[in-house]
Amino acid sequence: MGSRFPSLTSGLDRLPIFVALRALCTSGSSACQWASVVMIIAVSIAFLFPPDLLIAKLFSSYAVHWMLFCLLVGIVSLFMGYERLLYTCFICTGVLAFYLMNSFNTDLKFSKLSRLNSIQVLFANPTLSNDRLNETIKRLLSQDADLIVLEEFTPEGIEVATQGRSDYPHQYLLPRADTQGKGVLSRLPLDGARQREWMGNIVVEFGVTLPGSDTLHVCISTHLPPITMDGYRKLGSFLDTLAGELSRHTSRQLLVANFNLVPWSRELRNFRRLSGLKASRRDNADAGQANSPIDILNAPNLELMFSNDLECTGYSTVVDSSGKTIGLVGRYQHKFGF
Repeated sequence: MGSRFPSLTSGLDRLPIFVALRALCTSGSSACQWASVVMIIAVSIAFLFPPDLLIAKLFSSYAVHWMLFCLLVGIVSLFMGYERLLYTCFICTGVLAFYLMNSFNTDLKFSKLSRLNSIQVLFANPTLSNDRLNETIKRLLSQDADLIVLEEFTPEGIEVATQGRSDYPHQYLLPRADTQGKGVLSRLPLDGARQREWMGNIVVEFGVTLPGSDTLHVCISTHLPPITMDGYRKLGSFLDTLAGELSRHTSRQLLVANFNLVPWSRELRNFRRLSGLKASRRDNADAGQANSPIDILNAPNLELMFSNDLECTGYSTVVDSSGKTIGLVGRYQHKFGF
């Protein structure tokens, strides 16, 4: 099949993807094209409706990569004149893009900020930083957030955290040598802070007293990355339990979490549906000053979720001195004012 755009492809037909596609689609009549169409559709369906298999769970984080691959093959097929592949790839790209888009916050723009009735929350994991621990925590303290939540908080961070009491007088520190450690630093009063253990995971809950004596219920939860099917099942059961507990709260809620799942995973999408919480993240790329074009390939894990009676007025990432993302920061307020 000849090219419809000889002037465009004359310099591109030596690229590896053109050579491979031409070899695939010209050998053995049109059977190879149909085989490619079936393969692309089958893989796309596996991302949209992943089977209960470990390999499908592990490869789900590459959904964005597959979508971009389909787009690239579709563009090449346009130049090469392979209509079957062209339509198949563009349709799969569009369906995958819609699927991924609905895994994030679908609001077209952030809500208007009301500074008197808002709270800025920072969630970070200091162990992700390339800097020293003390330098990292000091960097987080300088972000001017009202509430700072630290994941994997260790005993080594107690000293520098307590040094920030002048700016963050209300603290709840749970230092541990494992990954379950948590630290809470707040400028606003904390009410009823407690920790509970569900299925081997420590969950911290407390209330934050906002201006006007209103209270925001905050829940902090983390989970180790699952690496086996049994691990995925246990994580799914834990998320169902946590979602049921959060759905019973009628007050304004904010969930600070790291479940080590991509936003489009079946477990996390089901959790948001059961709990009624919304994601703060608006897309796959990091929303920071140090972001680059390849950030669209990220598989983010940190999450800030909020209830329907709240709205997000701002969202960005926090980076270390080398530009590596170590946390998130979001600002929230009641939809109708606290």
